[in-house]
Amino acid sequence: MNIVVVTPTLGASPWLAGTVASVAAFPGACRHVLVAPAAVVPALAARFPSVLVVAEPAPGRGMYAAINAGLEAVAGWDAFTYLNDDDLLRPRFAAGVARAEAAGRAEQPLLVYGRVRLIDAQGRRLGAIPVSPWPRLNRALYALRLEPVFQHGTLVTRAAYRQIGGFDETLRFCGDSEFLARACVAGIPAVRIWGEVAAFRVRPGQFTQDRGAMVAERSRVDAQLALVAPRPSWRHWLARLVFRTANLAVYAERLCRHGWISFDELLVRAGHAPAPPADHS
Repeated sequence: MNIVVVTPTLGASPWLAGTVASVAAFPGACRHVLVAPAAVVPALAARFPSVLVVAEPAPGRGMYAAINAGLEAVAGWDAFTYLNDDDLLRPRFAAGVARAEAAGRAEQPLLVYGRVRLIDAQGRRLGAIPVSPWPRLNRALYALRLEPVFQHGTLVTRAAYRQIGGFDETLRFCGDSEFLARACVAGIPAVRIWGEVAAFRVRPGQFTQDRGAMVAERSRVDAQLALVAPRPSWRHWLARLVFRTANLAVYAERLCRHGWISFDELLVRAGHAPAPPADHS
């Protein structure tokens, strides 16, 4: 199975070398594509000779247009994931690749996801993001405004990408969440693997910190996709109970490390830590 990892970047991230190295840890399994402004493409190509570097479609079109462009630039891929230029693939990502291969679904719609580690600007563990233990619960969790799947390390087959229609380039903050929610609404089959497939870095200055704008955009997405249940039934609440129970270890770790705070509060608090200097090596 030919896996493509797409990373949109401006080329100045101090963590980019680590992101590239985390993908390179899967030799033969993944092809890494950086999508960057045309002005920095030559420098990035020289810095990372084993990585395909392509120019973004046009300035100002945004990250999700860059991801679509990166996928269009590679022929013959079977499945993809995208990775921010400060995030990392974890060793368990290989299990996701193996599961997709074992399912024999390269030509059929399929989504494979796992748990995501949270790290700070220095790479220290902050905890993990809770995810749905069973894909059959995902639609009910969306109905309760619970995010069951996160983009980090999530594999999507080419057939699923085509069926869903790619990333919505009009979105600024939650195009990845909208893409995954659209996959669920479209009935794309999903597989959960156990373990952490990727690491999400919480740092100052990232879009995640603009919570108000993110919530407003996500509310529009929820309305467009009719995700939220106006009157949740007992099945929705049962799905929530199963979700919470399956993620007790995640909540316990958060409580031990950070006290009694929500996931959003953790993102805000961790985002106030100072960032390391840029690494241009």
